[in-house]
Amino acid sequence: MRSPRFLVLALLLALPAGLQAQNLLEGEYPGLETGKMWTFDVPPREYWAKRYNFTPTDAWLDHVRLSALRYGGGCTASFVSGDGMVMTNHHCARSCIESATKPGEDFLTNGFYAARREDERVCQGLYLDQLQQITDVTDRVGQSSAPNADAKTASAQRAKAIKAIEDECNATVPDAACQVVTMYRGGQYKLYRFHRYKDIRLVFAPEGQIAFFGGDPDNFTYPRWNLDMSFVRAYVDGQPAATPHHFLWSREGTKEGDLTFVIGNPGSTGRLETMARLEYLRDVQYPAQLAALKRIIATYHALAQADEARGKALRNTIFGLENTQKATIGYQSGLLDPVLMARKKAWESEFTAGVNAKPELKQKYGGAWKAVAEVTTRRRQIDVRRRYHTGNAYGSRLMQLSLLTVRYPVEMAKADTVRLAPFMEQNKAGLERSLFADAPIDLEQEKALLAAFFTAMQGELPASDPVLKQALQGRTPEAAAAALVDGTQLAAADARKVLTDGGVAAIAGSTDPFIQLARVIDPLERAIAKEVADLNDREAQANEKIARALLAVYGDNVAPDATFSLRISDGEVRRYPMNGTLAAPYTSFNGLYERAGAFGEQPPFDLPSRWKERRDSLAPDTPFNAVSTNDIIGGNSGSPVVNRDAEVVGLIFDGNIEMLPNRFLFTERVARSVWVDSRAIVHALRRVYDAHALADELEGTRSAAPAM
Repeated sequence: MRSPRFLVLALLLALPAGLQAQNLLEGEYPGLETGKMWTFDVPPREYWAKRYNFTPTDAWLDHVRLSALRYGGGCTASFVSGDGMVMTNHHCARSCIESATKPGEDFLTNGFYAARREDERVCQGLYLDQLQQITDVTDRVGQSSAPNADAKTASAQRAKAIKAIEDECNATVPDAACQVVTMYRGGQYKLYRFHRYKDIRLVFAPEGQIAFFGGDPDNFTYPRWNLDMSFVRAYVDGQPAATPHHFLWSREGTKEGDLTFVIGNPGSTGRLETMARLEYLRDVQYPAQLAALKRIIATYHALAQADEARGKALRNTIFGLENTQKATIGYQSGLLDPVLMARKKAWESEFTAGVNAKPELKQKYGGAWKAVAEVTTRRRQIDVRRRYHTGNAYGSRLMQLSLLTVRYPVEMAKADTVRLAPFMEQNKAGLERSLFADAPIDLEQEKALLAAFFTAMQGELPASDPVLKQALQGRTPEAAAAALVDGTQLAAADARKVLTDGGVAAIAGSTDPFIQLARVIDPLERAIAKEVADLNDREAQANEKIARALLAVYGDNVAPDATFSLRISDGEVRRYPMNGTLAAPYTSFNGLYERAGAFGEQPPFDLPSRWKERRDSLAPDTPFNAVSTNDIIGGNSGSPVVNRDAEVVGLIFDGNIEMLPNRFLFTERVARSVWVDSRAIVHALRRVYDAHALADELEGTRSAAPAM
């Protein structure tokens, strides 16, 4: 039986198109609390047909799936030519750009263009995954654990079954990369088989300043003027990959009201989280995370300002931290919004009522919400100790190495099956490379990070706490950090090797201040890690019951949470209310120059020199960035925006600030995806960069699109 929510949706879909549009403009589209991140094996054809008068064929869906890519490092990309040309964001390609840079070059600042294929530069360590097959393995994973197994045992049994499935899949075809994806928090398990492209080369990247014009002040905002794009090419056996499935380039772009699809890999959402879990995030986890980010970012900025070379090396780190900070503030804002939380509570009440209305469902799943609440209560009690009884001191390398050094002889004396995971034989080589590598450690950075960590610790832990006492020993956080760094020998790989070779006795007798601190932390961190792991298992077991209840009540009419797996999201190009007025659906090149001028071209609103030199060559009213109601989150960066003909009309790079609360409850009245317009991409390539060969390849030979 469908819930009242879905009856409302069915009635709305039966309305004439004009009345549907009026409803959309006045409020939310009903029945989409869990969003529009649809999986390719369960496309919502009926919903698309009713809402947009669009029913894609299997050929259309296969084509857009095979044209999209998962970009190593947590982003999305897509094939945009038959010769392996790949489009993604500049901010996704930063590591590739840096790895392709030779001494004396600065491609992040100055940009890069390989007009000839022989000039394309190898991206070290980058890979691209093309999703080729989805197989439901829910029964096999579900049957791997005994019905009455405790949470820890069931988790281990599922993990073993999942690994076996992945190993079997990886052995089937060359260059396979297989992953069992958990859907609906354990309600379903799907085997995703990818083809992995491992030879990737940089073709084009604009200057970093135009890719991130407006910097952190404009991040997660709109209107925007960012050319956040880069192009790489996939190679196979030393030749450009033949990619018959690729997105064609739209010649006309879009207009307001047009249907758009975003094909990408959204990373993580929490729309199926319980109210108890959301309240924990709101009250405990996010406040602590934001406080830590504030301290770390301030520390890195101070280090960067004090030394130009260090500052250059820290650019990516600071960029990532500031992006995380702003995103977390946005997520928190949704949890602090009483209207959104009330709506979420009402949805959960409707859901649990559907479970309790059927005795068999109530018996199977009714206690799951209470179990999650009990877990979150315990998480609140141990959270402060979890954050400070650890070797992860704001990323201090010396703190991490000291704890590994203390644990190494202890763990290596155990049987492999009972060691901590990093020390198991399958991980041992990587661990030893990290522990014994003679890589330089920035000691000034270490002092700054530790001082910030100790300051935070001092503010939250009682003076009697053993870790705090050992770290400070009556000193200020700054003095304690300096004493540890100046007094240690652990910055040298040889010193760490001598200690581990000396075994437990050498560790116990060491007077190195970091080893002394690590000896205090070690048993406390082990205990807290064990309890957190147990809580995670209990919560996962309860979440799986909730997921199965969701599928029992609603079927797969609700989209699963994001899992960095390929999804297709529908939307429309649409303006939205903002600051008492309306935000236009498009910005323009003219607006870019107006914004730069309004700030006197002071950073971060300055323009690269070639953009100033080429201003008169640009058509000022060309659409630059655009917004739509597609459902995205982190991981969608680099996703293509396509029209109903599977043509590229844009490139996702961000969302507006109003989109961030969608992490927990989807709304589309004011939440918007933000993308680079396809017209801006080719216009800039031709008029600013003289990259005619690249633009020709994008707009070139057009094969017939798949039938719909």
